[in-house]
Amino acid sequence: MRKFTASLFFEPPSAALRFLPECPRRLINFPGGEPLLGWVAIQHSAADETGSFNILNLRTMENTVYPLPGRPGFFCETVEPGVLLIGLERRLVLYNALTGQVFDPGWIATADERCIVNDGLPVPGGVIFGTKHLAFSEHIAEIYYFEAAHHRIHRLAGGQVCSNGKHLYQQDGAAYLADICSMSKVVSRYRADLAAGSLVYDGVIADFTAGGVFPDGMKPVPDGSALVVAFYDPRPSDRGYARQYNLITGEPEAEWELPGSPRVTCPEIIELDGEIRILFTTAVEGMPDPIQRLAPHAGSMFIAPTPWTSLPPPPPLVAADTLIPI
Repeated sequence: MRKFTASLFFEPPSAALRFLPECPRRLINFPGGEPLLGWVAIQHSAADETGSFNILNLRTMENTVYPLPGRPGFFCETVEPGVLLIGLERRLVLYNALTGQVFDPGWIATADERCIVNDGLPVPGGVIFGTKHLAFSEHIAEIYYFEAAHHRIHRLAGGQVCSNGKHLYQQDGAAYLADICSMSKVVSRYRADLAAGSLVYDGVIADFTAGGVFPDGMKPVPDGSALVVAFYDPRPSDRGYARQYNLITGEPEAEWELPGSPRVTCPEIIELDGEIRILFTTAVEGMPDPIQRLAPHAGSMFIAPTPWTSLPPPPPLVAADTLIPI
């Protein structure tokens, strides 16, 4: 197994932004021509039920904060430059980052106040996303598909506690969804028929139940043969890690170590200075002081080398022309 060490890349300038960073995504349809990374701060403290969308300029390292009226679980870009689809609290909203306008079309995922929207993935025709139980103890969270053309949210599967990283892929002529429920500590495989609103459980890709860490965000490698899984370690530790697992066999193939930050939340693959790198967000999220002393870079972003020579295909843009305009 190949091993790499990540280095500190960006330290958000406030405790609020270091609390729970997630969903780093290279922006491909944002005006300005600069290399940009979008990311969400899900909430700004344990007691705060609001968060923000952020844009980090990868050339100047300037971060712009866009406050939101709630907790964002994920964002994805639309075909309209600067307009984003955001999973906010229990619904999906449109956000125009150029004007700061939030438009709520009434796309409600769940009315259950024990859950909020968590991670999401843009896919052809819409978005697959999940929810999480706020107390992380009950199997009442679910997986959904937002069908953009008809503005409909379809429930695909239940029984989740914290629906996290996702990857939709083709194998032997069929569509499959790799999905993480963090509290179950597995990467599960589902046979997917989004047109029919169907997910059928089809086994486990990788099992982490024997360890003390929780799988969080996930990203496919550029050729689609493997998944990079970020691990959130709530225990006292002076480092975190992410690992690459073969999509077919589940065997580990590579590891990235993050000195000074054990709660690794999400990976993203970017091009920086002509090289393909992997970036990781990490979190503080209520870390006690003794653990923070062990982990002085908790809540920061890290960057690391990779063995790859190209970027993954860009995610599809949500067809904003089919949505209610803002």
